[in-house]
Amino acid sequence: MKTQYPVQWAAGLASTLFPYLIKQDPKKIILTSFHCDGYRGNTRLIFEELCKHSDFKPVWLSRNQDLINSLKKNFGENRAELAHSIDGLKSLASASALLFTHGTSDYPFLRLPSRSLRIQTYHGLPTKRGEYLRPNSEKPPGFFHKLILKYRFQPINYFLSSSPFVTEVFSQRFNLSKESFIECGYPSYDPLINANTDDGFIQTIYPDAPEYKSVVLYSPTYRKLSKTKWFPFDDFDQRELGEFLETNKILLLLRPHPNEDFDFHTYGNISERILYAGDNIIEDAYQILIHTNVIITDYSSIYLEGLLRNIPSIFIPYDLDNYERGFPYPYDEFTPGEKVNSMEGFFYSLNSAIKNKDYYADERVKIRDLFFSRVDGKSTERVIRFLENQLL
Repeated sequence: MKTQYPVQWAAGLASTLFPYLIKQDPKKIILTSFHCDGYRGNTRLIFEELCKHSDFKPVWLSRNQDLINSLKKNFGENRAELAHSIDGLKSLASASALLFTHGTSDYPFLRLPSRSLRIQTYHGLPTKRGEYLRPNSEKPPGFFHKLILKYRFQPINYFLSSSPFVTEVFSQRFNLSKESFIECGYPSYDPLINANTDDGFIQTIYPDAPEYKSVVLYSPTYRKLSKTKWFPFDDFDQRELGEFLETNKILLLLRPHPNEDFDFHTYGNISERILYAGDNIIEDAYQILIHTNVIITDYSSIYLEGLLRNIPSIFIPYDLDNYERGFPYPYDEFTPGEKVNSMEGFFYSLNSAIKNKDYYADERVKIRDLFFSRVDGKSTERVIRFLENQLL
């Protein structure tokens, strides 16, 4: 259950006073993710590693009481607090560093202490325009939009990055100096790089799933101005799709964006091989990627993350010419895989990606190296070392 909004508003007012009343603790680090509601991404990995640290005192803040109870049980009573409670406000006020995934608004209604380091860990790679890189426009943001962006991103002291190219794009997108970026990589990718495939994972999540040879993840991006079209082919045929999946022993996992209104039954009734993989089933998408053979997407950065495990991708950019966000670079040059616009092309490309190890292999390596300077699975270590150098 989430904290009621009147309580959040009152806590927001109180948060302006607490830094004057609470002494700063040089070892206190506060973390959250996904607007103070989730437990995922870079901050999750950093938090769990900090809980093992001999000096630091990490505390996870959330609006979700069930999550807080779970974290207290797993990591200790002093490791998590409701963000808008008295104890949460005390922890926030005493922090020497604040880590988040979506900007300072991840701590909704709360005034962040200016004396603390504010570190944006972020939640994806720059495949789309946004913020100061306005969608499909070279004009600067309007006055009120600039105020919102300044509130969310200007207070950031440091911003994690995975390569000079990523730094360049994010620097423009968030109007931050390149010097504020730490090119240590993203901790959430460490398990993706280091983990071994667990044959029992799929069966644990889907105990009734049929026998399979390949797992295909279909994960398109979110569209605010229109509803995402799944299998947007004029020649789409449900029976043919079901037969193709059965013949090739494929499990097709559908993962909509968390913000999307998605009716799985429309597709789940086609075949027992089509399974729902939304974030309420598997919160961490990277757990799925570890067991994925092929990715299907349009503009989501998930195909880039899949490159860390050398996973081939197929792209369905059905609205490329009028996609609402636009792109910071030429789409075709940065997407190493077939672009399909028909059911026939979809079957052909998927079959090729599964059976041909050389499917866009050189192109995948080129794009991987552009977005990831390091693929050693040690990004979390580098972030911890950075915190040690800054705070201890």
